[in-house]
Amino acid sequence: MTTKHRSPEWSRTTRTVRAQARRAHAQGDVVVCWRCGQPLPVDAEDRLIFDVGHIDPNGGEGVDNAAPEHRSRSGLCVGNRAHGGRMGAAITNARKSTKTTFKPLPWA
Repeated sequence: MTTKHRSPEWSRTTRTVRAQARRAHAQGDVVVCWRCGQPLPVDAEDRLIFDVGHIDPNGGEGVDNAAPEHRSRSGLCVGNRAHGGRMGAAITNARKSTKTTFKPLPWA
């Protein structure tokens, strides 16, 4: 988890977005994933199953850059956790590719 996800502002944002989504669901509204536009799943106790995702990965941590989305792959939607994993892997792989493996010549 990045520092961005541990900040007090992101914690407030996720609480706010979760409360808004739960309130809308309780009022009978269909809550949709911002990524694919499909309805979010509901568990056996009629609770929404979702993550709060960043609309723009490079955007801020405010409510205007967060929305409910599928937690995992669902139909055409990649899901929040898979998307985050891919982004993290891309960052890690980019760091690894910049390292050189210099081997001095034995006669030098």
